[in-house]
Amino acid sequence: MIKLQQKSIVVTGGASGIGAAICTAAHKEGATVGIVDINGDAAQELCTALGRRAHFAVGDVESEGSIDAALEKLSTSMPAFNGCVTSAGIMPTREPIEEMPLENFKRVLENHINGTFVTCKLVGRRMLATGGGSIVTMSSVLALRPGPVLGYGAGKAAIKNLTQAMAVQWSKKNIRVNTICPGWVDTPFIRKQEAAGRDLSPILNMTPMGRMALPSEIANIALFLLSDLSSAMTGSVTVADCGITLAGGYLPYGELPE
Repeated sequence: MIKLQQKSIVVTGGASGIGAAICTAAHKEGATVGIVDINGDAAQELCTALGRRAHFAVGDVESEGSIDAALEKLSTSMPAFNGCVTSAGIMPTREPIEEMPLENFKRVLENHINGTFVTCKLVGRRMLATGGGSIVTMSSVLALRPGPVLGYGAGKAAIKNLTQAMAVQWSKKNIRVNTICPGWVDTPFIRKQEAAGRDLSPILNMTPMGRMALPSEIANIALFLLSDLSSAMTGSVTVADCGITLAGGYLPYGELPE
């Protein structure tokens, strides 16, 4: 059990998926939580469900002004921020490169890397003024292995690099910055795709653990990185993918071990 009673944590994309799991877990462990999401109704619903020590603000990570305003709103009702998770991001597109419009590539790439940069800049500026904190960015195993979602993969690789650059810049100023690289995560979005006819068996068959990660499992890692238990860690890259990035070395020899 990780205790977070003295933590004041902002989570972008906090109203759904991994972000909502992080907000819920952090709140359970005693943190004050600020939910930032472009979907104000969903953010308010989660805030109401969590109750005391939960706050929300509407914010769009594609707009620096929008995120700054959201943080200003939260700062009126929350203690000084000493934790942040950048979980906001749009879904990828999957056109082959020769058919992909530049606009599609740029939209996904820039949403992820620019949104992470803006959030870290604005939260980090506030942390510098109030004693520091811990920032957790959300990258992906696609930062480590290629995939067909070109803009998304490039954006997630950029997040990994940006995280480590910020970790160096802020290390002596008491701000730690670490990133998580999830693999396939069992979110409602994935299950909606399955209900619409997507076959998930290739993912499961390629994963040594034979399953996807749960949002709560990613949340547990985020809580550790936000907590003082990880006080010596900055610039770290934590992979949470049920082993899927390891499978490539086995598959040329046949099936994965049972």
